[in-house]
Amino acid sequence: MHRLKHLRSLHVLLVLLTSAAMTARLWTILRLDGTTLIEITLVILFAVLSTWVAWSFWLVCLGAWMRWRKPRLDSQLAPPAAMNDGRRSRIAVVMPIYNEDVSRCMAGIQSIRESVHQQRCDSRFEFFLLSDSTHADCWHAEERAWKRLPPPRGDVAPIYYRHRPRNIGRKSGNIAEFCRNWGAHYDYMVVLDADSLMTGETLVQLTRLMDANPRAGLIQAPPRLVGRQTLFARAQQFASSVYGPIAAAGLAALNGPDGNYWGHNAILRVQAFMDHCGLPELPGRAPLGGEILSHDFVEAALLRRAGWEVWMAPQLEGSYEEVPPTVLDFLKRDRRWCQGNLQHIRLIFARGFRMSSRLHFASGAMAYLASPLWLALLIVAVADATMQTGTENVTYVGRYPILTWVVPHTAAYLALLVFSMGMLFGQKLIGLIDVLRDRDAVAAHGGAARLTLSVLLDMAYSTLLAPVFMLTHTGFVLQVLLGGTTSWGGQQRTDRRLAFASAAGSFAPHTVIAGVALMIIYRCVPGSLWWFMPLLLGLALAIPLATLTSSTRLGRFAQDHGLFLIPSETWGLPVLARVGEMLHVSPVPGPSFGELLHDTVHQAQPTPMG
Repeated sequence: MHRLKHLRSLHVLLVLLTSAAMTARLWTILRLDGTTLIEITLVILFAVLSTWVAWSFWLVCLGAWMRWRKPRLDSQLAPPAAMNDGRRSRIAVVMPIYNEDVSRCMAGIQSIRESVHQQRCDSRFEFFLLSDSTHADCWHAEERAWKRLPPPRGDVAPIYYRHRPRNIGRKSGNIAEFCRNWGAHYDYMVVLDADSLMTGETLVQLTRLMDANPRAGLIQAPPRLVGRQTLFARAQQFASSVYGPIAAAGLAALNGPDGNYWGHNAILRVQAFMDHCGLPELPGRAPLGGEILSHDFVEAALLRRAGWEVWMAPQLEGSYEEVPPTVLDFLKRDRRWCQGNLQHIRLIFARGFRMSSRLHFASGAMAYLASPLWLALLIVAVADATMQTGTENVTYVGRYPILTWVVPHTAAYLALLVFSMGMLFGQKLIGLIDVLRDRDAVAAHGGAARLTLSVLLDMAYSTLLAPVFMLTHTGFVLQVLLGGTTSWGGQQRTDRRLAFASAAGSFAPHTVIAGVALMIIYRCVPGSLWWFMPLLLGLALAIPLATLTSSTRLGRFAQDHGLFLIPSETWGLPVLARVGEMLHVSPVPGPSFGELLHDTVHQAQPTPMG
């Protein structure tokens, strides 16, 4: 614990020193013959956002130190113990589904079951499809597909199916209902998403880690992104593979037993979860009141409040999920997460939670609040530049202004901008260095030259996409704060080409705002126009960017030329390949209209005792 306290203190110190130095430099530049309210506002906004950027940068640096030191430190968890055959712990692997692609769900859970079978410990695992589907054709198809799954023979783990007729409490309510009815039969529970994949080896390792750490209530296996072919998705998968491990190592080092839960690809101690993770209903009306939408952060906080440990295991590499195929689908998912994360603001000061849990709530909310803060910073900067037009430039020695000659501040602003961009892009460069240190990892990402080129392309693409996300997330935050709610439906799980009309309908406001901002800046502060060009360019290109990056043809072109490659493509990933094989051979057809009219809905109730 002393080592953890030292790491946290060092991280906080570095973040505060970095933010203070940047803010002080900006203050020195801005103080021209006294200060104005606009300048004070600008400095305050910059202080908050520079702290946010510095926190992320030094977290990645901490992850690099953990991975590069000898011996390498991936986690502070006790090492996994051998499977205790005398104890015979039982694990339920649950996949909650809600109006999902039936073929993909069945192929995914069957692939995981086959991978577990290869580990020769099937008798410990049982699989559950927990359907909350509300569309009749969907749950009919689920039942038919479940009946066609190969039946368990010998020690092969069974797969049970249950359809819940009333969708109360969404995903968290689905899992809670399972725990009430069948949780007492199991020691541990692994929660999956509809697009999750985990190898049997990783499931066994998670079980061994739980056995070796009796105070662990939850262990999170960081998932890698795989399985999609659009250019947008390939860029996301590449970023997850190159930058994700080092960020996960930093989080694991900084959080220790005060970790967080991401809602899936994690193992939970069932009794602890049942005893302490009943979700409260927030007072007031939606969107900030009512049912808690983003349940995972809250469940982790409730476990920590009860004294259970929550860990991340960054050394586990057999955990995967799929990414939305287009920018638009990605942002639709973000809209749901935005409302859920903003609800957490009300829990930051709730009684009983640990400081680490409060920080998790704050960081989750800040992931979306940062966007309107960035937008406000830009607007205030333009307003300040407009007011400073015609003012003589000065510089300071200590507290005293020197007015002997005009000193341009372009170089000072540029230095501050370069330093800020260095922290943002430095995180990606550290991830690149981390991969370059491992010969096998370099080969898995297409070789050093293609890997480096892919990182540079990702930097350019993320620069163009950043203002699009900033403006969209700002709209989400304003909508939530003004009382707007969103549906919590199924997600787009398969590749698709985004039609130009759909992209235009969603991103035309971004293009219009770019044009209006261009005219305002050019008219009021033409000398500052070049500072804003990267932002304006990204907004102006939002429609073609969204359309082109949704192309699977461009995605495959990049793959054929060794760009945005990930290890699962270079070396293969058996659980993912098996899913593709099953989808290709035997897709699940939907029921006919006559079947829907005449078939009786059958609910296959789980029989946990086999």
